[in-house]
Amino acid sequence: MKYENIKEGIFIERPNRFIAYVEIDGNPEKVHVKNTGRCKELLRKGVRVYLEKSSNPERKTAYDLVGVEKNGLMVNMDSAAPNKAAGEWLASGGLFPDVEVLRPECTYGNSRFDFYLETKENKMWLEVKGVTLEAEGVAMFPDAPSLRALKHVEELITARENGYEAGILFVVQMEGIRYFTPNRQAQPAFAQALERAEAAGVGLYAYGCHVTRDSMQISYEIPVILNPDKEQDGLETIAAPLLKWYDENRRVLPWREDPAPYRVWISEIMLQQTRVEAVKPYFQRFMESLPDIAALADVPEDRLLKLWEGLGYYNRARNLKKAAGVIMAEYAGVMPAETEELLKLPGIGSYTAGAVASIAYGEPVPAVDGNVLRVISRYRMDDRDMLNAKVRKSVEDDLQAVIPQDRPGDFNQALMELGATVCIPNGMPKCGECPWKDSCKAHIQSKETEFPKKAPKKIRTVEKKTILIIQDAVRTAIRKRPDKGLLAGMYEFPSAEGHLSREEVLALLKEKGMHPLRISRLPDSRHVFSHKEWEMIGYCIRVDELEPVGGVKEGLLFVEPARTEKEYPIPSAYAAYTDYLQIRIGNGKYEAENVDNQ
Repeated sequence: MKYENIKEGIFIERPNRFIAYVEIDGNPEKVHVKNTGRCKELLRKGVRVYLEKSSNPERKTAYDLVGVEKNGLMVNMDSAAPNKAAGEWLASGGLFPDVEVLRPECTYGNSRFDFYLETKENKMWLEVKGVTLEAEGVAMFPDAPSLRALKHVEELITARENGYEAGILFVVQMEGIRYFTPNRQAQPAFAQALERAEAAGVGLYAYGCHVTRDSMQISYEIPVILNPDKEQDGLETIAAPLLKWYDENRRVLPWREDPAPYRVWISEIMLQQTRVEAVKPYFQRFMESLPDIAALADVPEDRLLKLWEGLGYYNRARNLKKAAGVIMAEYAGVMPAETEELLKLPGIGSYTAGAVASIAYGEPVPAVDGNVLRVISRYRMDDRDMLNAKVRKSVEDDLQAVIPQDRPGDFNQALMELGATVCIPNGMPKCGECPWKDSCKAHIQSKETEFPKKAPKKIRTVEKKTILIIQDAVRTAIRKRPDKGLLAGMYEFPSAEGHLSREEVLALLKEKGMHPLRISRLPDSRHVFSHKEWEMIGYCIRVDELEPVGGVKEGLLFVEPARTEKEYPIPSAYAAYTDYLQIRIGNGKYEAENVDNQ
């Protein structure tokens, strides 16, 4: 559902259930509140609110208050919105794919229910309840005692006893919810009625919504836990079988066999966005060249980037050097053990801090990466967007409660290992090898590949480039990229935007004072970054003479291929063209050296 004319404001006060005062464009305005609930935890003085302008010029209040921001979370508080969103969702097959009849506002017995549905096999009465009360990722209803809600539950039990299907749909008007539970503190009788309803076969459904300033759409399923004190998320039982499986199946990895803080840190940074097998030789060379924090702090950037060449995401390497400098200056060269101190270092987030603290120092803190999020999402059939920061934080909190105090590092590594080798991201997971195969909800329901849920990926931008390999008899032209931005500080071949013809390339070089002798077309190449991709064509141009090394024309350096291979870090994006020069970059260079030395 969408709103037509939304205005931002700042909440001032709410003198009664129906009206509030809001500052709009610097002036106080009386507005209508489209929710008669208390909403005290939402409507606090100074919070940002969202208002829909009425199309009726005769109304006493020109705006309806429909949304509010709560700690960075957008919450829709329009009491009419849940029914509208539910109607759209039901009509699209959200609850049942074969709905043949969908009627709003129908009477059964002494109650008027929000929807009556018919499928080929069933007839169902459905009541919708909007939910805006949330605390620590838990949604609750009601926020105040409601005799009407209690009556609806009892009437649905009667409908079920009379042969109808019956259900209650709790529409949670926000994102990032871990589970829904009845608000026992506000109305114990309602919680008890829901327990009777579930026992009678009444369906209890909870779904969260994607909420923007001008729209709300049902988007993810939320677990319903009627009594959180008795029923947990099930994670309290995962540690023992997981650690037993890990002890029997763990891979032998160089950083795992000697988990010193520096080694753990370097390995975890390298493993971000990179496969284990690809990292192994880089890790070995890095440790040989820069064996400790002091060496890392002092290494020249070009040398560091050359060691990193081929791993990509080069800011990881730069942040390693920055963090090493901080450790030398502020921690006497010793990697801090506390998570709070680790988080202060450049390039270290909650995952890396948790990994170092738990694996190297035995601190009982979680380390949640993409592997862990995928495993937990499938285990609990968690419909939430695992890339959402609030969702990640809630998973960290849940794991914090169950992490073994005596083996926190092994527990975290076991979760990562399970995600990397069994509960894999692409293709069918190897559920027969999983220590949780009898308790994983997604596996039990054969829905492994449906989790985790992911928001649609943003479309990458495409850039067309013409790569120029400009050579004289012995040297090739390269240049250094800017110090900020994509591939910052790396070296590249000269290039031009767009795909140039042979004639356009020759004209361009002549404009720059070069005298081409020969030009030949090189193979096309394509390189994909996380947010963009390059479509490249290339030319090799032989010129009569290049400027001396250190020349300033176009910022070019003119160097022999052997020096390029050893001294100048060139990103793997240009691998197709470094191959043409018979130079090797990244891991390929070191593999070739090993062959030559045998």
